[in-house]
Amino acid sequence: MRKMLRNMNLMKKLIVLLILFVVIPILVLDLVVAKKLESITEEQVGNALLQLVRGSHLTLDRESSDFEEKTEKIMISQEIQQLVSIPSSSEYERFEIFKTLDKYLSNYSTNAIRYSMFFSDTDKQYSFVPNSDILNNGIFYATDLNALSWYKSVSQAKGKGVLRVIDKFGYNPNNVKTVAYLRQLNSIYNGETVIGYLLVSGIETPLQQDFSPFDKYADGQVMLLDQENTVLATNTDKFQIGSTVPAAADKVEGVYKLKEAGVEYMHVIHTSEATNTKLLMRVPVQSIIIDHISVQRLVDWIMFIYFLILFLASIYFIQSILKPISRLARITNSYHPGRPLAISMHSESKNEIVLLSNHFIRMTDRLNQTIYDQYELELKHKEIELSILHTQINPHLLYNTLESVYWHTFMEGATESAEMIKDLSLIMRIGLSKGKLLIPVMEEMNHAEAYVRLQLFRYEYAFQVHWDIEEEAKKYLVPKVILQPIIENAILHGIKHMSQDGELWITVRVRNGLVMISVEDNGYRQADIEMLNGILKGKENNRGFGIINVQKRIQLHFGSSYGLRYSHREDQGVRALIEIPAVLDENEWKQPPA
Repeated sequence: MRKMLRNMNLMKKLIVLLILFVVIPILVLDLVVAKKLESITEEQVGNALLQLVRGSHLTLDRESSDFEEKTEKIMISQEIQQLVSIPSSSEYERFEIFKTLDKYLSNYSTNAIRYSMFFSDTDKQYSFVPNSDILNNGIFYATDLNALSWYKSVSQAKGKGVLRVIDKFGYNPNNVKTVAYLRQLNSIYNGETVIGYLLVSGIETPLQQDFSPFDKYADGQVMLLDQENTVLATNTDKFQIGSTVPAAADKVEGVYKLKEAGVEYMHVIHTSEATNTKLLMRVPVQSIIIDHISVQRLVDWIMFIYFLILFLASIYFIQSILKPISRLARITNSYHPGRPLAISMHSESKNEIVLLSNHFIRMTDRLNQTIYDQYELELKHKEIELSILHTQINPHLLYNTLESVYWHTFMEGATESAEMIKDLSLIMRIGLSKGKLLIPVMEEMNHAEAYVRLQLFRYEYAFQVHWDIEEEAKKYLVPKVILQPIIENAILHGIKHMSQDGELWITVRVRNGLVMISVEDNGYRQADIEMLNGILKGKENNRGFGIINVQKRIQLHFGSSYGLRYSHREDQGVRALIEIPAVLDENEWKQPPA
């Protein structure tokens, strides 16, 4: 056997292996499965039918709920409830009551569904009204309600609706049965007072219309049963409405097999606690098995032929399809956006897969170029935006002029004014910073100190300032002029009007690779921290331009995970915290994407 296989070509080897490991196993498996298919089919179909019966029963329950809602509406209507208090002293008044009720009730009746009401008339005051042996529906008065077949069960329900099989009203010599929904009408003002009894007949028609999901089962028999296993609705002539189905007695919800007259039936039963009914479906087991096995075997043969053809076709196209596809898969798996592929293109070929592979390589080249172009555009966009944000800084001319004014004022002996001019000049010089966007923390602190000295002079030293700057933090870079707007807010909105009690704390620390700059005040006013942080997130328009400017410049340099946020101070006042990465070189944060 081994020698024979060795002398065969690849195609013959594939055919032999196909017969040994595909065809024969499938045939053996099919024979084994066929023996067990009947029991498996019965179980699967039984479960499927149980789900179908359960869903259909829920639909039937909704039909009953609709009748319950309609009868509830009739019971609480003014026309019905006023019967408790309206006197009926004259025959004319009694006739008017009858006519009003009959007109009101006729609005609900249709050709199939008929609404009727029964009232007690022991004194025979409504003897002029026809009885139910004459009319199909309407208003009826009975001298003895106990004589009605359904009265006892309805009165015991105490206002709940019940389903019962009764004789059809009107001329009915053949005692044709109908299904009725019956309900006792109670006074809404006094629940113990019984007004009458509402009867909706002919409801088997809409109930049987809900049996349509079972139409695809030609041999299926579907019946809706009450607690006594009396048929309320059915789709078969074998069981009439009002007849009893003994096979359903003492059976709870589930799937059963029962033999009747030599024929085995599958019984599927679902019970409903809401309506106290059962939905029974009977299907001959033989019809289920034959249909399912025929379809299953047809599918098996189709799949067998399909896999055989697919296998033969795969052998023919293996060289022209599988290998190029495998190469394309390796290319796509090794590609990362922004990195060139280390695979060259194939020579031109008419093979569509090869062409696709070549086009993919060209596409990656174009995509990489687009990524580089996009990155350069983003860098230029950030630089332009940063330049625009810094256009508020005064030019060199004003700085040079302030230097001249300082020396002139100092020579005239106005020392205090000269110092103010010097501080303002320092603010301008650090703000310009020779065009730099990032400056050391030390320079930013000099700028902030100069601004604070000007404010102290302006407000006649009405507040105190505490500086706490770590020596290590002074060398790291920060965006210039980020403290002045925050200190200005702390003075104007926090400690401006506190006389000598106002205090300002400016702290700089380096923790876990972050430069943390804190500006705190002990302002007595309760600040709206949520609003301040909302301004920083862009949720408040046309407000807080200064702190928005600071936030944008920090995030444009270092990313959206850094920036400014506000919180309440432990004692009183507001705390503004800036967090930026500890950076010594501005180019550290301009790396191209990986």
